[in-house]
Amino acid sequence: MARRIYFREIYMYIVCIIAIIIFIIGIITLFDGTVNYIKPSTYIYKQSIMAMYSEQYNDLSTEEIEQLAEEEVNMALKNEKDNSFKSMLRGALLIVISIPFFAFHWKKAQSMWSIHLEEKNND
Repeated sequence: MARRIYFREIYMYIVCIIAIIIFIIGIITLFDGTVNYIKPSTYIYKQSIMAMYSEQYNDLSTEEIEQLAEEEVNMALKNEKDNSFKSMLRGALLIVISIPFFAFHWKKAQSMWSIHLEEKNND
């Protein structure tokens, strides 16, 4: 005779699968944030900004335009690093949340499985 499967068990195993998926997403997010933090990239380049600023600010000298362009690039890199750090924190948080979430539901599902097996053996 086949063992009866209860909805609660199915629910516990589905939650375990969801916790594993959250864990994987957390690892990917943490890795992506780490890579972007170590080597930030930006689409703003000094040459393109200097061309735009020299047209816009005719009264500024070349050195002042270079300084403005450098500040703009540095600000963009700082923003990218800040966003990457936030991404790293999000990934770490997902990992920290998913591990106990999985452990609790897995233990509960396994205990339900063993209880139902004992009931079957007693019958």
